[in-house]
Parts: sequence; C-alpha cells; structure tokens
Amino acid sequence: MIEERIRYHCRKCGSENIVKNGKNRCGSQQYICRVCNASGVLVPKSRYSEAQKNEILQAYYEKGNMRLVSRIYGVSRKTLSNWLKKSAAKENQEAA
Repeated sequence: MIEERIRYHCRKCGSENIVKNGKNRCGSQQYICRVCNASGVLVPKSRYSEAQKNEILQAYYEKGNMRLVSRIYGVSRKTLSNWLKKSAAKENQEAA
C-alpha cells in the first residue's frame, strides 16, 4: 500500500511549522504559523470561477462603468478593481 503525505506550508513565510487553530464562521479549519504568527485557512475557497471572472471583466470592458457592473453581478468594486489590476499585469507580462 502506497501512502502519500501532503505537506502544507504557510502562505506568508513558507514554513511547514503550522498547527490547527480552531474554525472560522464558515466552518473551515484555521491554522496558525508558529514562525511568523500568520493565521488563516490553508487553501481559501474561491468565490468566483474563472469563467465568471472573465464574464464580469468582459462586461466591464464593454460598459466601462465599475459601479454598474458591481451592482449587476453583486461583486464589490474593490474585488473588481483587484481583478482589473491583475489582468492588466498579466497583459503586460504577455506583451513583454
């Protein structure tokens, strides 16, 4: 019988020295890093799929109004702004 062990790392410092630290409101297991004292979920759930993100970004590019798009799709303007920054950075990397 072959056994595989998955090693989890801290998302901030990369250390393997993490321990369980209760659960959050959604019921996901929380962890804390003993090296940098960062706490959180090891693998956060993505609220939007890539297809949904692309659809929302495409609507923004067509309409050009962040407030309108955020009201229609129920996405906060901050989230939409972060997606736009990431997509612009990705385009710059591909162009270079």
